[in-house]
Amino acid sequence: MDIGLLPKLRFARAAEAVAGLDLSDEAKALFAPNAPTSAFLKALIDAELYVDAIRLLGMALPRREAVWWSCLSARGALPPEPAPSDGAALQAAEAWVYRPTEENRRACFAPAEAMNFETACAYAAMAAFWSGGSLAPPDAAVVVPPGDGLTGTAAAAAVLIAAAAVPKEVKARYRASLAQALDIANGGSGKAGT
Repeated sequence: MDIGLLPKLRFARAAEAVAGLDLSDEAKALFAPNAPTSAFLKALIDAELYVDAIRLLGMALPRREAVWWSCLSARGALPPEPAPSDGAALQAAEAWVYRPTEENRRACFAPAEAMNFETACAYAAMAAFWSGGSLAPPDAAVVVPPGDGLTGTAAAAAVLIAAAAVPKEVKARYRASLAQALDIANGGSGKAGT
């Protein structure tokens, strides 16, 4: 898989991109802290360590792009007649991507909570909710910023849950999701070839 130049990645070095990630033993064997993130990502993909590659991309993509990727994956895994609450969570996350305002960010929490934080759509919404601002209620006097890795973790979870929707196709779905993310990381919409 050709990964391109990946100009949108947030971290130049692999060590920055994997901070906080619990990599598989196989991925740790390929890890070189001073290597470019793109080189480590390519090594993971070439070794078919797709889960590690997806988790790395969740962290390395800018927050808005990571949320968009999670939305694309979640939408691709929806059944023909999705649960209304899944649709609401996905619409909230997409609304934040199109217009990343504080109001749209906050609107992502309730539909994710309605899904008990268990579906790809719920995780896409949480990825948007955790993208910035405060985790405290809007009228709270204290500001509780989300951790830097929360959006990437939730985005990757959405992608992984979406890929697992069809267990017999999971590897092909991992590859398709990675192709979407690489397109996004190269400045595309993530819809190339879909």
